[in-house]
Amino acid sequence: MPGADGATPGPATRDDIDLIIRGMVGFAKRIRSEARFLHSEVSYVDFTLLFVLNETPGLRAVDLAEAVSIDKSTASRQLASLERRGLIRRDSVPSSPRSRSLRLTERAESVLADTDREWRRRIEERTADWPAEDVRAFATLIDRYMDTELPGDAAEPGLSGRSDAGHQPTGQ
Repeated sequence: MPGADGATPGPATRDDIDLIIRGMVGFAKRIRSEARFLHSEVSYVDFTLLFVLNETPGLRAVDLAEAVSIDKSTASRQLASLERRGLIRRDSVPSSPRSRSLRLTERAESVLADTDREWRRRIEERTADWPAEDVRAFATLIDRYMDTELPGDAAEPGLSGRSDAGHQPTGQ
C-alpha cells in the first residue's frame, strides 16, 4: 500500500541503514560542535533543557530528566546551575507542596530567542545552495523520523519533531 507520499514502503537496505547511522552520528557531532557558536551563556545541555522547558513549561525536574534522557542527579546539577544564573525558576505546585514546576525566566527566553536566530542563520547558510524542494524534503523526513514511534519508546515532552505541536517556535 502506498505511503502518504505515494511511494510503496519497502525494507531499507543495509547500505541505506549504514548511511543513516553515519549521518545521525555526524549530525549529533555537528550539533554539539556548533552549540558553542550559538550563545556564550549556555552549553548544548543547557540549551536542550531550556528548549524542552520552553516547549513544555511547568515540568518537574524528574520529568525533564526523563524527557532529555539524563539521570536525575545530572539534571539536578544542571538545573541548579541554570537557576543560579537566573535562567529558570522553580514554582511551588499548590496541589503538591513538595513538588516544584520549572519555568523559564525572561532572561532565558531572551537567550533562547538569540539562540534560535543563530540556529536559523546557520541552517540557512548551510542549505543556501540547496534547491527549496531539498530543504523541504530534509525537514519533512526529519519530522517523519522523529514522529515514528517504536514499541517501548518513552514519551518525550518538548522533543517531538512535529511542527504543529501547539507552540510557537522561539524567535517568531
